[in-house]
Amino acid sequence: MTVKSIVINFVCLFIVAPVASVLILWGCWVLIPDPPPPPQTSAAIQTQTFIRSAPHTPVSGRTVYMANCARCHGASGDGAGTEKLDRPARSFLAGGFSFGNTPEAVRRVVQHGVAGTPMPGFGRVLNAQQTAAVVKYVIAMAPPVPAASGDAQLIVADRPLVVRGMLSARGVWEENEPRGVMLGGTDGLTLSYGVQDVQFRAARQGGFVKRTDWEGRGGTPLSPTGRLIHWVMPNPVFTQNGVAIPAQFLGTSTSGGAASLSMKLPGATIRESGDAITHATQTGYRRTLEIEGDASEIDMALPSQGALAYLGQSGPWQWWRDGEDLVGAKGMASYGDQTLRLPASGTVEIIVLPAADMSSAAGEGIPIGGAT
Repeated sequence: MTVKSIVINFVCLFIVAPVASVLILWGCWVLIPDPPPPPQTSAAIQTQTFIRSAPHTPVSGRTVYMANCARCHGASGDGAGTEKLDRPARSFLAGGFSFGNTPEAVRRVVQHGVAGTPMPGFGRVLNAQQTAAVVKYVIAMAPPVPAASGDAQLIVADRPLVVRGMLSARGVWEENEPRGVMLGGTDGLTLSYGVQDVQFRAARQGGFVKRTDWEGRGGTPLSPTGRLIHWVMPNPVFTQNGVAIPAQFLGTSTSGGAASLSMKLPGATIRESGDAITHATQTGYRRTLEIEGDASEIDMALPSQGALAYLGQSGPWQWWRDGEDLVGAKGMASYGDQTLRLPASGTVEIIVLPAADMSSAAGEGIPIGGAT
C-alpha cells in the first residue's frame, strides 16, 4: 500500500465520515415535525382571560337636558319648569331660541349663556359630547324654521371675524361713526368701537353683522344682527392729568376664538379683546386690556351709561352699579368713582353683568348693599 493510499484512507475514516454522520443526524432532527399541542382541558380554557374593548355608549341628549335644563325650561320643553324665575323661560316647543335655531347658535347659548337673563353658561359643566347631544335634542323639540341666510350677512363660525365700516349713532346726541370696527368672537360676543380715538361703543350677543355697503365705500351703516346687551355713553375714555388724550388706532388681529384691537397711548400700547363670561350665576362679558410700556399716569373711564355708583370690593374685584348693570374691574393700580388708574404694565380686566339679578349677586358676594 502506498503512502498516498494510506493518507486517503485516514482522511476518509477520521475526518470525512464523522462530519457526514453529524450532517445526516442534524438533517433528520430538523425534518422531524413538531408534535401537535396537547388538547386543552375545560379547566384550562376557563382560566384564559379574553380582553374585549368596551362598547361605545352614546351620550343621551334627553339625559343631559333633564339634568341641567328641565328645571327651568320644563321636562317637555314648554318653558314651565319648577324653578322660579323673574321672567318665563323660553318654550322650545314654540321655537323660542334667543339667537337662532342653528346648531352653532344654540351651542353658543348653552356654553356661554345669555347676558341680562337668568340663562347661565354651561361651558364648564358639559363636555363637547354632552353639549352636542343636548343641542340636537333641544332643536328637535321645536318646529322646523329655516335658518337666516344671505350673501350680505357675515356669520362667525369656527374663527373670529373683524369688519370695518360705518356705525349707527347710539342716540340723538351724536351722528353716525364713519370709522368703526366690529370684533366678532366664536362665543357669539360682538364688540364695536369707533377708531377715530378708539372708543368702545357697545356689546352684542348672538349674530354678527349684515352689511349693505358692498357697492359703496362705507356709504351706509353696518347692521348688527346680535342683540344689544350693553352700550356706553360717548365720553372721553383716557385722560392724563385731567386732560383727555385720544388713543391712536394701530390695527386688529385674531387669535384662537377672539379678535382684538391695538391702540397707542403716550408711553404705552394696549391690546384689547373681549369674551362672553359667567360670573358665579350672572352672565355678561369681559374686556381684557394687555398693557405694555408705562401707562401709570393714565386714567381710564369705566364703561357707563351715566349712573355709576361704587359698591365695594369682593375678592380681587372692585364693583360699581350702573343702573341695572353691575361693573367689575381688577388689575388696575387704583380706582375712583368713575375711573381706573392704569398700571405701568400688565393686564386689566373689566366685566359687565347687564340687567343683573341683584339679589343673586348679593348672595354670591358682590357688595350690593341694600339692593333687592
